[in-house]
Order: sequence, then structure tokens, then C-alpha cells
Amino acid sequence: MRINQLTFSNLEPQLLPIPLKKLILLVVLLTTQVFLVYSQTATLTGTVKDADTGETLPFCNVFVNNTTISTTSDLDGVFTLTDLAPGSLEVGFSFLGYIATTKRVTLNPGGKLTLNVSLEPLETELSDVEIKAKRDKSWERDLRKFENLFLGNDAIAAKTEISNPWVVDFPESEERNTFLASSPLPIEILNQYLGYKITFNLQEFYDNPVNYRIAGAARFEELEAESDQQEQEWDRNRMDVYSKSPQNMFRAMISGTHEKEGFYLYGERPSAADSRNMRSDIFADELGKSVIPYKPDQLVTAADRPGEYWIHLKGRIEIHYEKGYTTVNTYKDAPYPISWIEVKGDRVRVRENGMILNPQDVVFSGDMDRRRVASMLPLDYDAERAIQLQNLDKTAANYQERVYLHTDRPYYQAGEEVFFQAFINYGNPYLKKELSQVLHVELVSADRDFVFRKKYKIYNGTAGGSFYIPDSLADNQYFLRAYTNWNRNYGPDHLFLKPLPILRPNQMLETGSKLALKSKNVLLEANPEKAGPREKIQLKIKTVDEAGRALSARLAVSVLDRAQVESFPEIKPAEEALALEKIPDNIGLERFSYPIETNLEQAGQILDQKGKGTSGSVTVFVNNFEGIVELEADRSGQFKLEGMEFYGPLRLAIQATDSRGRPVSEIKLDEDLAAPLAAFPSVNWPEPKLDPTYQPISQEEIKTENLDLVEVKDQSLEASKAIYGRADFVVTSDKLMATGSSVDLVNSLAGNVPGMRVTVAGASGQQQIRLRGGATSVSGSMEPLVMVDGAILVSAPGATAADNLRNINPNDIDRVEIVSRTVSMLGDQGRNGVIAVYLKEGLSNQGSPVLTSSVSNFVIDGYEPPRSFYQVAYEGGEEVDKDLRKTLYWNGDLVTDESGEVVLSFFTNDSGGPLTVEIRGLSLDGKPISGTFTINSTEK
Repeated sequence: MRINQLTFSNLEPQLLPIPLKKLILLVVLLTTQVFLVYSQTATLTGTVKDADTGETLPFCNVFVNNTTISTTSDLDGVFTLTDLAPGSLEVGFSFLGYIATTKRVTLNPGGKLTLNVSLEPLETELSDVEIKAKRDKSWERDLRKFENLFLGNDAIAAKTEISNPWVVDFPESEERNTFLASSPLPIEILNQYLGYKITFNLQEFYDNPVNYRIAGAARFEELEAESDQQEQEWDRNRMDVYSKSPQNMFRAMISGTHEKEGFYLYGERPSAADSRNMRSDIFADELGKSVIPYKPDQLVTAADRPGEYWIHLKGRIEIHYEKGYTTVNTYKDAPYPISWIEVKGDRVRVRENGMILNPQDVVFSGDMDRRRVASMLPLDYDAERAIQLQNLDKTAANYQERVYLHTDRPYYQAGEEVFFQAFINYGNPYLKKELSQVLHVELVSADRDFVFRKKYKIYNGTAGGSFYIPDSLADNQYFLRAYTNWNRNYGPDHLFLKPLPILRPNQMLETGSKLALKSKNVLLEANPEKAGPREKIQLKIKTVDEAGRALSARLAVSVLDRAQVESFPEIKPAEEALALEKIPDNIGLERFSYPIETNLEQAGQILDQKGKGTSGSVTVFVNNFEGIVELEADRSGQFKLEGMEFYGPLRLAIQATDSRGRPVSEIKLDEDLAAPLAAFPSVNWPEPKLDPTYQPISQEEIKTENLDLVEVKDQSLEASKAIYGRADFVVTSDKLMATGSSVDLVNSLAGNVPGMRVTVAGASGQQQIRLRGGATSVSGSMEPLVMVDGAILVSAPGATAADNLRNINPNDIDRVEIVSRTVSMLGDQGRNGVIAVYLKEGLSNQGSPVLTSSVSNFVIDGYEPPRSFYQVAYEGGEEVDKDLRKTLYWNGDLVTDESGEVVLSFFTNDSGGPLTVEIRGLSLDGKPISGTFTINSTEK
């Protein structure tokens, strides 16, 4: 069964006097899990290979069928899909020149599944000759017929086109009056009505007078709108398509609002079915005579699994969508869409969002049947969010963000690792995808000096991570500050601030004071109530509202040894820090100057010899030339890298030329400025004292060991991971010297590389290099690109490829790799191939004075990589000499189930004494969760 399998079949024409010659029924088999906001997500990873050769396939499209969720495999053929809903889903794989395939998998909540796939190469591909031979007038007639059946024949289909129709063939059918279509390559569909590009892997298509069928896998990509007006139009069209869809109808039935949303149901009056052909085309005359309102005692009942329901539809049900309009009128007095539904077994099984789970038993006709691929919405289309945002005003109140950051402990010692979870509350929770996706976290001394500044990825309103406190810190008084760039528009009070005492390794705080135990919207049970050293304790946490009803929430939980960790008050508790400010509705966003950060970006400037900005071309090579980005600098020399998402440091090698193709004098990157530091509030800082148990490590205790000598194999001639891929020719240093022209590197190479030609250009006497045919680049050059140890040497009228090669001493060369084909990853510069020179060890980046003037190197910081908190588990046979853990348990990403509960467990340390449990979080509807409890104590 395919996720996006569409099945169509005809009804007998005498069922109702509809002005159509045939009625086509539609069944859509959609079995992908619902994408819930607060569910424990899963991860799918694997490797894509060629089934014949076993070689990995980079840049293969991997997607969850019928959704916008997709990725591509990396250079090693490895792919990863994260944050997937648990349950059964179908994953599609598509790669040019290979047969597309789909695989069904079942994911467990919080689990990670590995799926390795081998793709079969296509036996034949469409050549230009085949395309011209088959694309005659008969084929064009078949194409028009196919488009009407495949895309539809309405206003939506009119603004939808197949971008590559030549991939579709129409083979002869052995069955009479049967129309077939096939495609060895994915069909690319551009839907300008809904704003999607659909890549459809067609697996089956046929049509005959009785029925027709479409089966395949669809990958959705949102188009980039050319204007705000176009984006708003797409949003309205998507909502319109969804509003009259079966999914929306069933969703409204579950909530009992289907009539309010325009869906009215009518059933056949008993004994009236035999007189269908005698009905008139006036609905008012038929109401009460042949049809009656369908209102059973129980329209909806709960199914046997949470979140699933039965919709009871007995007989043939007529559906009137009175909020719509259609030109195809079944009744003269009913100018709105009318559909019919018949269900085998008289009931439809659906999820809470209206998705049909037994589509093979459901048959539609009328308006709900007339839609085809052009009217498809991806399964992860968030209709509820679209409804809420449809008429949302862009006000400061709706767009505000409040940040709260919870750390695993209230204070630390220098050198320790801090784990934290940030929660963001929104003025309108449906805006969280449009608002900030970057969280800035800073450690600042009480003297207003920055210790460090880091960035963390915000996902679904939370951001988690960790950082190490430098062991060189001498003072005790520090503040932890967290904010989004958008927060800065609301003033310093909207920035989160938390005092964070930091002790030296020989310091401690007095413990034993009475904790202020309080909770808001959270309950806690511990089992057992008292446990000894290294014993297991289970905690059951339940989140509830003020009336005691269950809340779905995301939580951060820490368990601390009360004998080692003293409490320390916050400036603002969670419920106060996350509380939304009451901002008047008439305050808009016009005066806001700080933009919303949805991704990482880096701006820069190129300068001429006078130090002034100049327009030109900028080429950015990423991480030792693993990737390339080509940009244009404006008249002031400004350029910007946008839409980046990476973790840890990123190495950039930037090459730029001005509008005349000359290398620029300087390349600068803009500094990322922090938010201004306002006056810190007064804090009652604790007085640390010397720790009597502290024992510094003496020099005698530091042991050194002699390391065994390890022989390292020279792998320089093995397949490299260079940006240009595999070389066509490799010329080693001994071959260069064997030609007798070792003093002339250009001619030495020409003697070793088939197809390489060296010519003299006119009166200038400059030599020019051609590899095979060659093609003229944008700059007018037909020469290959020259690289030295991965760095690109600039080619300009005064510096040809041959000139660049002559600057290199042949005696310093280890090998030269030549690529005679076009290297697409290098853009226009790689149009005529690559000559990549690799120097001997110890000589890297020497002997080439052109390097320093052509390429500028930078390192920029991305998101902090996530790290896991280490949990001790004694039941697994783990051996620990002394267990003096201060934090016994930490998890910043716990999610409660539909009953508001989540269960966790941990092991006590050697103390076995009282423990402090701190719980912080945010419910799905924006209610702050906060609780501090004492467990494992004999105190009453």
C-alpha cells in the first residue's frame, strides 16, 4: 500500500441526475503518522548505494512520502531525517539515473532506526533522439489527456504545469479503451496556485470507462514567493483547498463543529432509493421527500487507540459544503459544492486531525472526487496554524517572545559543564515557526565583561545545550544572559538574566538551609519514598492546569544531592520570566529595527586598493572546499551568507574579484555584536568558604606513559575527498621529473595528461592551457582552474593558469590531480576542469605567492553542538569507585503524554540522602510549569 496511492472508479450514472456523463470516485490512501507538536520524535538514518557496484550515492533525495520533510545524502551517501513522528511511515528515495523506490518503516518514540538502501540503475534513459522521435502530434494529444486526468481540470490545475512532460510515455494497452502512462524519471510539477513544487515518482497510471488509478510517491517543496502578496495568496488558496477537503470535514465532525464550518449531511429517506432517477434538480423540493438531514444518535465514537475515532456513516450520504461555491451545480438552488460518500461497513476510522485510516473502504463522488494531484496538500500541512494565522494582526503583542533558561544546578565550580534548557513563550504560539530560531546565550561577569557568547538552535519553542565554564575564572559573581535578536526590540527587560555563582575548585557553599518548596501546575510521586546508596528511584511527574485537568507539556528536570548543592534564588521565577507582557494592540512592528533570526548568517565587505567598498563577485569555499557558495557584492562591497545551519566552527576561504575581474585588496567579515548590557540588578551573592575535603593534584601524581610507535600509511594516492571528486588523471612527482622537462611544470604535465594542450596567445607570448574541448566561462576564459593544496589560484588577464603553475617549484610537488570534465561544485570556475597541485609534506601553502593575495581565510562559529548528560546505571554492571555526583539526573527534553504524565528513573549516589527535584517547563498552551520538591528524606 502506497502512502500517496490514489484510486479512482466509476459510479453508475443513474444514481442521481448530476449533469456529468460519468462520476469518478476517489480513495486516497494516507498512512503517514500525524505530526504532533508534543510527541517524542524519532530519527531515521542510513546509507544509499548503487545496487550493482556498491558505491555510495551522494545527493540522493530522501523524503517522507507526501510531505515537505526531506533531505539529501552527503558525499558518503549517508542521510539523516530527524524529528520524525513515531509510528509507521513510508520513505521515498529518488536519484537521477536510478529507479525511484519507497520503503516502509516503523519508528519508536525517541528511537533511532538505520535503513540502508540500494537503488537499481535505470536500464535506459531518455535520449534527445528518443524524445524527438516519440514526441509527435499523437503524443501531444495523449499528454493533454494525461494532464487532465493526472492534474485535474479546474482553476487549480489551470495554474499547475508539468515542467518536464517529455519524461512521460504512453504505452499501448492490451485492454480495450484503456489509457496508460508511465515515466522512468520523476515527474516535476510546478503548482503556482498552492505554491508547491511536487516531485512525483509515478509507479502506476491507467484509465478506462470503469475506473482509473494513480499510484506513486510525492515529495513537496514550498516555492519561494516573489512578494508578500503572493505568499498571502498561497496561504489563502491552501486554506480554501483544505477547508472543503474530507480531512477537514472529518476533523470538524470529531469536534462537533461540522455544520458551523459549512458541512451539512443528508441521508436518503427510507424507501426513496428506488426513485433516484425521478428526483428533480431543486433541492428544496427533495428535502424531506427523497433526502433528510443525517443526524444519527452517535455520529462519532472513540476507537480502540488513543487519538483515533469512528465516524458512523450509514448508506449513501450527501454532503453540502455551504461555505463554498461551484459552477458545476447538482441543484439549481444550491450553488455550492456537493459530494457523496459511501463507506463499506458504515463507518470511517480517522485520526484526530481527520486523516482517514481505512481509505480502501471509502468512496467519494461529486466535488470531493474531482480533485487530482494539483489539489494535493502535503500531509504535514498545519491547517490549525493556518486557520489561526489567517487574520492575525502584526502587532507587538502577538509577536513577542519571552525566554526562560533552566540550568541543571543553581551554581557551579570553574571547569564544570553546565546543562540547560531554554523555553520560549509566544504572544501567539502559532507564530513560533515564523519567529526566532536562534538563541543567544552569554556568560557575563559582574564587572560587565563577556566570558563567552554562544548560539543554540531553537526548535519548536525550546533550545537545549551545554557549555563548559573556563577553569581560569577567578571571580565568583557571574550572570547568565539569554535572548533572541527579536527580543532586543522590546527593551532590556525582555532579556533573560540569571545570577550564576561560580566557585573555584577549592571553594564550597554552606548547605543545609531550608528550601522554599513550591509548585505550579506540576505533581510528583517518588517510588520508593526512601532509597539507600546506589539504589534506583522512579519519579512520576504529572502536569495539570488550575482545575486539575491534564496538560501536555515539555519539561526540564534535574535531581540534585541536597548535601552538596545549596539552593540559590533566581531574579525572576519561571512563571514570571515567561509571563507575556500586556502590550496595547495598537502598537505595531513598524519601528522595530532588530530582525527575526530564522537561520545563521554572516555579512561581509570587499574593499579596493583605496579601502573603499566595491562591487564584484565573491566565492566562498566551505570547510576545506567541501562546498562552494557564489555571491555578488553590491556597490558598497556588501555581501551576505544567509540561510546557514551548522554546528561548531566553520572554516571559510573567500576569494573575490571586482567588477573588472581583478582581485580585491581586502575582504572583511562583519562582527556579530551582542545586545547592550544594562545595569545588573543587585544580588545577595553567597559567601563561599574553603572546602576542607579539597586535595589538589601534585606533580608527583601526574603520570606519563611512553606511547608505542605507530606506523602511518601514506594514503595520498587514494581517492581523495576533494570538492572536485575523483580525479581523471594523477601525475606523481617521479613522472613529472621523468619527462626531461622538470624545469617546466606546464610542459611536463602536457606530456603526461592525454588531451592537454598548451598554446601561445598572440603577441603577449602568454601560454594558455586547454583540457580536451573546453568551454568559455563567464569571464571569457577557456582554461582550467588551478588549485594548490585545496586553495584556488586566481586566473585573470595578468595571471593565466600556466602563469600560476610556473610559480610552483616542481621539486616541491607530491602529485598533481587533473579533472578534465566540468566540475559543477566549483560553479563557473570549474567549467573547464581542474589542475590540483599537492605539495610534499611540510611544504603546504609554500612556493605560491599568489595564494595570500587571492584567498582570505576565516573561521565563524555556528550553533553549539549538543552533548548528552551522562547517566549512571548500576543495574548494567557499571563500576564506580566513588560516586560523589552533585547532579544525579538531568533531562531537558521530557514530554508528557496525553494524560499529562511522564516517568523517569535514576540511581542515587553514595550519600543516599535527601534529594532536590527541580522541574521547569511550558505547556502546549503557554502555561509555565514550575516545581521544587524534596525526596528521599526522613523529614516529614
